[in-house]
Amino acid sequence: MHQCQICDTNQEEGIFIYHLYICESCQAKIVATDPEDPDYRFFVHKLRRIQQSPLNS
Repeated sequence: MHQCQICDTNQEEGIFIYHLYICESCQAKIVATDPEDPDYRFFVHKLRRIQQSPLNS
């Protein structure tokens, strides 16, 4: 189990983008969210964590 960095819940199914784990449910929401949707900024804010931490080798 990993903690999703978008919804902060522990999930078994998901992906890692560098060090950031995103559950399947959040992946689907991100892909389906229109840029005009108020949730879009929320997702962008959460995904910025990818840039803020150094990559682990």
